[in-house]
Amino acid sequence: MVERATPGEAEWAELSAPHLARYLFAVDYARGRTVLDAGTGSGYGAALLRACGATAVDAIDSDAPTIEWARQHFGDAGVEFCVDDCERLDHVTGPFDLICCFENLEHLRHPERFLAAAAQRLAPHGVLLVSSPDRAVTPPFVDGRPKNPFHMHEWYRDEFRTLLAAHFSEIELRLQVQTIALESRIAAVAALRQRLQWGNPLLTFLWRQVPFLFSRRGHPWKQLAGLAAPTMADYPILPAATAAVFGTPWFHVAICRQPQC
Repeated sequence: MVERATPGEAEWAELSAPHLARYLFAVDYARGRTVLDAGTGSGYGAALLRACGATAVDAIDSDAPTIEWARQHFGDAGVEFCVDDCERLDHVTGPFDLICCFENLEHLRHPERFLAAAAQRLAPHGVLLVSSPDRAVTPPFVDGRPKNPFHMHEWYRDEFRTLLAAHFSEIELRLQVQTIALESRIAAVAALRQRLQWGNPLLTFLWRQVPFLFSRRGHPWKQLAGLAAPTMADYPILPAATAAVFGTPWFHVAICRQPQC
């Protein structure tokens, strides 16, 4: 299982769409403002926000090799990369007009500590944008923990709002959906694959038993899956009242204001 989306890696095409959609959503909040990208990962999102008009961007992650990779690949983007603990925010001071925390909160042992630290480092009229998977669509918990081994927590909608409300007085909770169009493409590719398997069992046997015959061009099943590759348009961020019209709610996206310090 790969949890971190890194440009240039094999999993990028599959994982990048919802991540990039969140950062593009944040552009309007970042333009002309100071930004902290908490849990930046490989740093592409911080670089994108800086390129789209943020006046300054600090980007932090607890993993030193990841931050070094970000410096090497996005060091010319005008972003200040730093190793820091998101539960403490020891090495950033602010105040920040915008703090982004996308797909990071569920990884923290004590997410409430990050929220308290973020509230303290926001400017008076600052905004926290935070996203996390919707527990309503993630696999069932195993022994009281998320099935995803990288996650410490996952929340239903009401639980997520309650967590945020302890630190912010104004919360607008939206949903990032996986569109009906993407779900239809995935189903169509699965049906096509099944038809091809039944239509030519000998070729299917060769694909499975002698994979090196296809190594130069890539495995046919992987090439076929590319027909259903997601795009940013397949993961819009919408008001909760209309989200189900476009697809399946997939991630919580909260716009938090008025920090309670």
